Amino acid sequence: MNDKLSPYQLGATLYMPATRSDLLEVILQQKIPDLRSLVICLEDAIAEHEVQAALFNLYACLEVLYQAERGAQPLVFVRPRHPQMALELLSHRSICALDGFVLPKFDHDSFQHWQKVMQAAPNQFWFMPTLETAQILDAYAVRELRLRLQQAELKSRILVLRIGGNDLLACLQLRTHPQHTLYDGPLAYVVGMLVAQLMPAGFQLTAPVFECFRDHTVLKAEFQRDLLHGLVGKTVIHPHQIPIIHQALRVKHTDYLAAKKILANHAPAVFQLNGVMCELTTHQSWALQVIERAKYFGCQLAEEGSVTSLSAVG
Repeated sequence: MNDKLSPYQLGATLYMPATRSDLLEVILQQKIPDLRSLVICLEDAIAEHEVQAALFNLYACLEVLYQAERGAQPLVFVRPRHPQMALELLSHRSICALDGFVLPKFDHDSFQHWQKVMQAAPNQFWFMPTLETAQILDAYAVRELRLRLQQAELKSRILVLRIGGNDLLACLQLRTHPQHTLYDGPLAYVVGMLVAQLMPAGFQLTAPVFECFRDHTVLKAEFQRDLLHGLVGKTVIHPHQIPIIHQALRVKHTDYLAAKKILANHAPAVFQLNGVMCELTTHQSWALQVIERAKYFGCQLAEEGSVTSLSAVG
């Protein structure tokens, strides 16, 4: 079985079309500073007439990765066009150079087809199903999909579930606006519903891409809302967006201190820290997530506060 990965190891996940000639430079030569995960896309980012050239480029890249010793390179995933393409990719020996697949258009209709791909893949492969079809707008359909995911024997190989914001907006005949976050429109409900349906079942989710990469003001605001929803990372389409996401993933020092106190041996059942109540039974899962995030992104610098039992302050 594969070694356990943390969803926080993804950070800002950069999408690149498989036609890009610099794929190896990005992966092996650290062309993009602090790139932690990469998706090579054979689906939406590739026109139909480009597919064969894209596959040729991908196979050439994978063969070099297969022969090379793995160093400090980002996690590398491929997004196949459809399940049949994924099965064809799995027939190549160099596919073992990947960390896994992104599974597009993942829903009830495609579930069995993608399940066959997951069963055929090497044990070390991880999967990131993408929730991006009209079915995902229906809370009842999401509930049924969650039940199927929980019953599937391959649940432990799903690293995260990805929210495909652009495709979901397309289902609504809409698109993102550079002056507004996704939470200013109907996707606010969808993200909240997916969090409520899937996180209690043990699935982590990542946030959709923000299309505008010239001005980072709205991106920063959107990702703060992503974090408030418990999302563990974000898809990006430009290297300039990566440091914005990684800086925001740094844990606030007050949150880190509270998490350490909550998880400490013999911690009070309820206490206050800097005027905020901390409760062991209700905040323990949050505290574990904070510590996990800090493990990969560190903490923001701030002055430490003091901890006091609530019973002592009345």
